[in-house]
Amino acid sequence: MNREQELKNLGNNIKRLRLEKEYTQEEFAEMIGKTSNYISQIENAHKMANLQTIFDIADVFGVSVKELFEPCKKIEGKIKKYKKVYH
Repeated sequence: MNREQELKNLGNNIKRLRLEKEYTQEEFAEMIGKTSNYISQIENAHKMANLQTIFDIADVFGVSVKELFEPCKKIEGKIKKYKKVYH
């Protein structure tokens, strides 16, 4: 597996797990001490998280680090929670 595919797998798995838990990017980012922009960049495979952040993410979701890099499972169902942010 090449680095590009690893980035995509990581991003897709984080997004899938986050949506399954019904966390917004903002809520999830706060849980791991990051910004929602940082989470967006990881989910869209524009940035690789550092090792400590990857462990923090795995802890929040109760999964192994290895699972975060496996090919993504399909997202089932619909997103139940929407939040609008007005600036």
